[in-house]
Amino acid sequence: MLGRKIRQTATAIAAGSAATLAPMPHVQASGFALLEQSASRLGSAFAGTAAIADDATTIFYNPAGLIALQSSEIAVVLSGVDIGSEFHNVASQSALGQTVGGDGGDAGGWNVVPAAYGAMPVSDRLVLGVGVNAPFGLKLEYDGGWAGRFQALNSEIQVYGVAPALAYRVNDVVTLGAAVGYQRVDAELTNDVNYSAVIAEGVRQLVLSGQLPQAAVPGVLAANAGLQATTRLEGDDSTWTYTIGVLFEFPSKTKLGVSYRSSADYTVEGSVRFARPVTTEPVGAAIIAAAAAGPLADGPASVKLELPEIATASLSQAIGEHGTLMADLAWTGWSSVQELRVVRESDAVLSTTPERWKDTWRYALGAAWEYSDAWTLRAGVAFDETPVPDETRTPRLPDAERTWLAIGAHWQGAGALTLDVGYAHLFSDDVNLDQNGGSTAANGLLNGQQESAVNIVSVQLSYSF
Repeated sequence: MLGRKIRQTATAIAAGSAATLAPMPHVQASGFALLEQSASRLGSAFAGTAAIADDATTIFYNPAGLIALQSSEIAVVLSGVDIGSEFHNVASQSALGQTVGGDGGDAGGWNVVPAAYGAMPVSDRLVLGVGVNAPFGLKLEYDGGWAGRFQALNSEIQVYGVAPALAYRVNDVVTLGAAVGYQRVDAELTNDVNYSAVIAEGVRQLVLSGQLPQAAVPGVLAANAGLQATTRLEGDDSTWTYTIGVLFEFPSKTKLGVSYRSSADYTVEGSVRFARPVTTEPVGAAIIAAAAAGPLADGPASVKLELPEIATASLSQAIGEHGTLMADLAWTGWSSVQELRVVRESDAVLSTTPERWKDTWRYALGAAWEYSDAWTLRAGVAFDETPVPDETRTPRLPDAERTWLAIGAHWQGAGALTLDVGYAHLFSDDVNLDQNGGSTAANGLLNGQQESAVNIVSVQLSYSF
């Protein structure tokens, strides 16, 4: 058994290791913003979002577009997002006392993004509406035992909210719109902790202080090799946001829409929990126990997070009797994410992760063609910049630039029901990952390439009355 003084030393060692062993929350859209709020807009790669005002989903992109609705409408949208994200090892290195591990499998999969909207004209100048949707989201889950397990296993972030909206027509050209949203974020992040590295550092300090003979070191390290366990960070918070917009409608059948969505400030509060391995070797067991009672203890934790503001300018131009061309230019203020700091209830810092994200631009072009009274066909292309610099890219969000190709269709029946469908494929660049989470000994070195692609399918039913 270790004496009291040795236990105090082990506690100090664990405290010094906490910053690299604690879970690192990486928010990830471009980043992890979700445009998938409308099947009608997906078909044109989300070109013209703030200008095309042909259904109630305009609430999300530019509430001023509500003014174009001549009758009350309910729209329900269901989008399926299939993310493929696979790591391919090149020169990864094992953490101290561990094996390298595998490639992690496909961390993506199918995710469902629902949305619903309602609109009601009050007069020729005023339309009211409400939208329920999920503007941000992320889910990636790697196989257990993979090479990056000490940096990321499961990453899940969900933001959902409700936003009442209105549009007011100032004159024949100008309409103003606004929406006030109540949003909630839920987050869960997991990764493994390398307890063999914690014990090794503790042993080193015990030898330096004369509390453990050098001859005992090989036996202690061998008895505690391969020790790891999962830590989990969970939290939630809610806040208010707003969207304002203006829609210009010119006699030349030209529409120009501009909208601005505010940033969202969260203090994600919850808890951090550490599973702990079992060892019968007394020195290692004492160090693990000391860490569990101190810096690697379960307890309340929080993260401050500012999700970005977004500004969009859109153009729609009618071409002849049946065609429409659309364009979008959108700016997202991802530079709000510079670092992520996890703190205890006592304000002690559990971990700090540099992010240094940058603002991004999105460019989109689309077209619609009224094939018949019942059918309208759509297509579009887009390009998304990534906010993530190469040097801070992590397996939580191995984000890359992406190119969109999209198609869609609108069906108008004889009654009040309409159907929109859309499909898009997102081509992403392969990107390099070269991360050790701050310490190769604790976390290993993850070195390789991440290959990603996304497929999106969306269906929308709208009913006018």
